[in-house]
Amino acid sequence: MKLSTGQWDVRCPDKLKKLFPKRTGYYFKVGHDTAKKVLNILSEAYEIPAPDLDRIPKGSKECAMYDYDTKTVLLYSRNHLKSVFHEFYHHLDNMTDGEYNSDDREDGSSSLAWIFAEKLWAKFTNK
Repeated sequence: MKLSTGQWDVRCPDKLKKLFPKRTGYYFKVGHDTAKKVLNILSEAYEIPAPDLDRIPKGSKECAMYDYDTKTVLLYSRNHLKSVFHEFYHHLDNMTDGEYNSDDREDGSSSLAWIFAEKLWAKFTNK
């Protein structure tokens, strides 16, 4: 949520929806190639540089994460699209010097990054 207004700024470009034209099966799990496209599309929509993308280090207990220092989203070889949205939100917050407040200290569904992911998911799936 934007700190200056207290409002959510959730953008779901048509390009993102067109990336997934066929809605059958469990297509919401995405590999790195598709995740990179999603990150690029969202970065373009928010007019920020796209994050780098890398793999989660072996032995990590995290499913996905964002490294603020290197501006890198780290994912398993396949992640749910909502995880990509969540990690993008951390990047958006980082690239705007905290304007979007992606605080995850409360974890779970109360984290602002997860709320963003849920809101973007709802727009993406037209719910």
